[in-house]
Amino acid sequence: MPAISVVCPTFNSEPFVIRTLESVIRQTCPPEEIIVSDDGSTDGTVPVVEEFLNRHPRIRHTVIRNIHRGAGAARNAAVEGSRCEWIAFLDSDDLWKPEKLEVVSQHIEGHAEFNIFCHAEEQVTQQGGHHMIDYAKWYDPSKALPGQIYYRSFFSPSAVTCRRTLLFEGGLFDETILSGIEDFDLWQRIAPFARPYFIREPLGYYFDRTGNLSFGGYWNKWKDSVRLAVRYGSRVTPLGMAYHISKITLFHAFHGLRHRLLSQ
Repeated sequence: MPAISVVCPTFNSEPFVIRTLESVIRQTCPPEEIIVSDDGSTDGTVPVVEEFLNRHPRIRHTVIRNIHRGAGAARNAAVEGSRCEWIAFLDSDDLWKPEKLEVVSQHIEGHAEFNIFCHAEEQVTQQGGHHMIDYAKWYDPSKALPGQIYYRSFFSPSAVTCRRTLLFEGGLFDETILSGIEDFDLWQRIAPFARPYFIREPLGYYFDRTGNLSFGGYWNKWKDSVRLAVRYGSRVTPLGMAYHISKITLFHAFHGLRHRLLSQ
């Protein structure tokens, strides 16, 4: 089976991170190692993580304490310190089904020509609703990946397992992006080198917490989203870039204003 390092960034994740790590410990095919990279938490995240992982010594683990520089920097520290050929990301508030790594490993062994694997997820809303996200339906293998992913991100961090070398080809995460879309930037940068394989079986749970965003949070996401639209605009036509920026602006304006009105 392929050797896999699990990378889990944390920041003030004490209320839910143990549930996330339990979903790793319970894998039918355990990973080679778990790396928890903490982004300068001010709560009890690090102590509870260390205590939990020390109770499960059969899986090698590392807890990295970083100063607070954002999720991108925390992920980079973990990737740089990883020892395995494959990296599986898991955000500290998401969950994997017990068979996730076993199923992904089987696909890796059966499809050696691909270097990034992404499975479907069950999205869980703050109201408790469930919705399956099948990322494969947005990907057209007959078209170049960079042009497709410019308009829509069809990779999700907690659903991705990729070769470690692919991440370094892309230059790892941009640590200047602090609005939570640093993963979308990375997918853009690895797109020219990526050979994606999509698994249509939902193997994890993605917890949608966008309802927690403030108006300022939407504003920051809009600014970074427009910056990325311009950065990678050469991959599409000028009209395509203008269309994309207009969609970004309408989306963030609507949700930001809606949040402001509801919070009054």
